[in-house]
Amino acid sequence: MRNFFNSLSPYQRRYYPIYIFMAIWSLVSFILLFTIPTITHDMLTDKNGKTKSGWPKTVAAPYIDMSSWVDPTSASEYSLSGAPNLGKLFDESGFTYYNLGFIQPDSTTPLESDGTIRWGWGGYYSLGKAGGENSAQYKGIVDSIALLRQKGGDFAVSVGGQLGDAPWVVTQNQDALERFYLEVIEAYGVKRLDLDIEESNQDQSQNQVNAKAIKAVQDKTDVQITLTIPIMPHGWEQKQLNIINAYLDAGVDITIINSMTMCYGTGVYENEDYGTASVRAITNAVEQLKKLYSNHGINLTDDQAYLKTGATFAIGYESDLYPTFTTDMASTVVNDAIKNEYGMISMWSLSRDAMLSPNKAITSKYTYGEILKRFELES
Repeated sequence: MRNFFNSLSPYQRRYYPIYIFMAIWSLVSFILLFTIPTITHDMLTDKNGKTKSGWPKTVAAPYIDMSSWVDPTSASEYSLSGAPNLGKLFDESGFTYYNLGFIQPDSTTPLESDGTIRWGWGGYYSLGKAGGENSAQYKGIVDSIALLRQKGGDFAVSVGGQLGDAPWVVTQNQDALERFYLEVIEAYGVKRLDLDIEESNQDQSQNQVNAKAIKAVQDKTDVQITLTIPIMPHGWEQKQLNIINAYLDAGVDITIINSMTMCYGTGVYENEDYGTASVRAITNAVEQLKKLYSNHGINLTDDQAYLKTGATFAIGYESDLYPTFTTDMASTVVNDAIKNEYGMISMWSLSRDAMLSPNKAITSKYTYGEILKRFELES
């Protein structure tokens, strides 16, 4: 080696250490390239296919209205002091995962004098952690959630909803919003948080502030975030695209974008039912989703885009404005979800399917639930 070094010119001797360093670095880089695997979605799941949040990467998770009153007299098995008994529903329906709605600011006094959000289930302060100290119904909600977890189930908490104002509507103070979400997460041990952004809650500037608060909360808690938004059979309209962009611009890691495949009005083709219209809606949304992420420097394959996609249909009778969503329509959507491996399939609501809330088009329990569960069994 010394003879080799002495044979080099002064110029070569000067840069010899640099040559040696570059050679070693190239060798190390080559070894790392072939020994360290690429991180994929599947590698972030355990042997049972669950993510670090505990949720599987594909899931059937119906919605339940936790603020709805279940009469302890006429439906005692399904009621915990007036709250839906999640343990009973878990045993009967066979679902493990649920979307629990809806937490909202108090409908009469949404803010404290210092700007703090006063919140509770259904927009009732008496059905929240701070205001429910003397509420038997709130104790029932807490007991019901604890019972579900004891049985091995889990849930996402959904914030927003169709009725009442969302937290990002009553205040655009980012600190107040961040504090609100942290309170909810701490109160119920939330690992997945759903933002139900209905028509009245879709102001772009308000969602931009909320997105920054969500990003701060996600950085502190690593909570999974899902967005639930309206859709038409031709896909998301510009208002929904702006909302998704608001959260992507803020750097929020969105697990699922869940489309409300319902209430299309005149948006369907002639001789097209709501089942095939819903499949068309999701197909179009997947292409839009790929473009949205590409604009943010992330290229999704079709499979990856579908894994970020959810569909929630409203079962049975919704109103005279829309056709009854039948079990055949539900099967059409679920079959497509199985074929393309959606990230989530859901329905509004399990309370309807369990006949806890009357619906003139539903005459037997869990008929839609059995269809929904095929997604987990066959996907």
